[in-house]
Amino acid sequence: MKAAVIEQKNSICLKEVPIPEIGEGEALIKLRYCGICGSDIHVLRGEHPTAQFPVVPGHEFVGELVEAKGPGAEKFQPGDMVVAQPFFSCGNCEPCAQGHDNVCRSLQFMGAHRDGAFAQYVKVLTRKMYQIPKDMDLRLAALTEPIAVAIHDVRRSGLQVGQTALIIGGGPIGMLIAMVARHAGACKVVISEISEYRRHFAEQRGFTTVNPLAQDFVEQMHALTEHKGFDVSFEVSGSKPGITTAVEYTAIGGMVMVIGMTKEPYPVNLSQIFAKELRMQGVRIHSQYNFIGAVELLKSGALNKEFETLISKVYPLSEIEDAFAFSQVPGDYFKVLVEM
Repeated sequence: MKAAVIEQKNSICLKEVPIPEIGEGEALIKLRYCGICGSDIHVLRGEHPTAQFPVVPGHEFVGELVEAKGPGAEKFQPGDMVVAQPFFSCGNCEPCAQGHDNVCRSLQFMGAHRDGAFAQYVKVLTRKMYQIPKDMDLRLAALTEPIAVAIHDVRRSGLQVGQTALIIGGGPIGMLIAMVARHAGACKVVISEISEYRRHFAEQRGFTTVNPLAQDFVEQMHALTEHKGFDVSFEVSGSKPGITTAVEYTAIGGMVMVIGMTKEPYPVNLSQIFAKELRMQGVRIHSQYNFIGAVELLKSGALNKEFETLISKVYPLSEIEDAFAFSQVPGDYFKVLVEM
C-alpha cells in the first residue's frame, strides 16, 4: 500500500509499505479521509517528546472496514464505515480501570508510537472501533477525534447550563470547544484570539471575541462579565499569556482547564488561585467514553453544519508533502484533510 512516512525530522514522503496484518482483537480499515493535527506537525518537526521514526503519522480518520477479529467483531460487517479511537491502551492498569484510558500507563498513540492513518490502510483495536451511518459525510466523520477532544474537555470542566466560558485560543480545537460548550448550555462563550481571520470566523458563528493585544482588553474582559470573571476558562493556546489570562479572568470558585501543550514550564500566580479558590484541571487527549460521545453527536447531526465550516481544504494522498507544507504556514484556514 501507499503510505506517508516520516523517516527523519522534517522529511515526509510517500512510500510503498506492507499492508498491516491484524491479530486477535484488531481490525483493518481501508482509509477514506484523515485530518492533519498540530501533533502531526510536532512529530514531523521532531518536537514530539516520545515519537519514534520511521512512522506513518495521522490519527483523525474515517474509513471502510475490511476485517475485524476478536470480541466485538460480530457487531461489524466488511464494508461498514467506521471510525476508531486512535490509541492503544492496556485496559488493565489502574487508570484504565478507572475509565481514564487516555492516561494509560503504557499508552501508545497512532502516528507517534505506532503507524497512523496517512495511508491506504490502518490497523486499530476492534474494541475502540465504531460504526457510522453510510450516508454521513465522510469528511465530517474524519473530525470525530478532535470533536472527542472538545467533548472530553467540556465534560471534565464540569460546565453547567447557564454558566459562562472563556476560550483562550481560537484554532480548530478552541473553536470545537466553543461549539460544544454552547451546545452544552453555556449562556455566554467568549473567544480570545489574536488572529483577525479567526475572530471574524467565530463572530460569524455567533460567538463574542476579544483581541488580547487590544489596548482596552482588560476593560473588555471586565465588561463581558461585570467584573465577575468566567465560570470556566479553557486555555488552548499553550502560551504563557494564555495561562496568565485564564487565571486572571476566571471567577471565584471557577475552573481553569489546561489544554494547550507548552514547550516549557510557565509560572502561575498561585496567590490568585488561593484567593479565588480556583480549580485547575489538566486534560490529555480524550477517554473512550468521550470518543463515543463524539460519534453520537455526529450521528445526531445537531452541530454538523457548524463542524463542516471548519474543513478548509482537502488534498489527495499523492500531495501529502504539499498538504503538510501548507499546514505549517500560518494562514486563513482551520482543518486540512487528506483524501486517500
